[in-house]
Amino acid sequence: MKPKFAIGLGLIVAAVAAVITFAVMGNASTEVTVERLLAKQRAGETTPDRSYKLIGMVVGDSITYDPKTLHLEFDVVNDYYQLTQNLANAARIRVVYRGAKPDTLVHEASAIVTGKLGADGKFYAANTPDSLLLQCPTKYENQPEARR
Repeated sequence: MKPKFAIGLGLIVAAVAAVITFAVMGNASTEVTVERLLAKQRAGETTPDRSYKLIGMVVGDSITYDPKTLHLEFDVVNDYYQLTQNLANAARIRVVYRGAKPDTLVHEASAIVTGKLGADGKFYAANTPDSLLLQCPTKYENQPEARR
């Protein structure tokens, strides 16, 4: 094999490996619950450039939406127990999303929000179509069997 060919092939392989590495690192986000993200914030382990996948339950009476500006905000708590049994004492994070309000954004919906924690303590959803994923609790419950 000629040296020029080997060097050229090596550079191409290195460039492809670098592109793949940076793409994976740039899109990587850590899954965290509300309590874990707040603990990271208190410990000073969060940075404005770090992306997270925040997992929690939507607090229905906290939802505010302005259809003119497509500005949506709502609170999420850690889990179903906190939402139904201990809401007054539950840790919350305010989520800020820009876009149309999803029909499935209701009380007790399970939410996965990809974004970044701001210096103001609010969680800002990314500007991607899949940055806000919701599962409405009643939509996916088992239906009663039909009587025969």
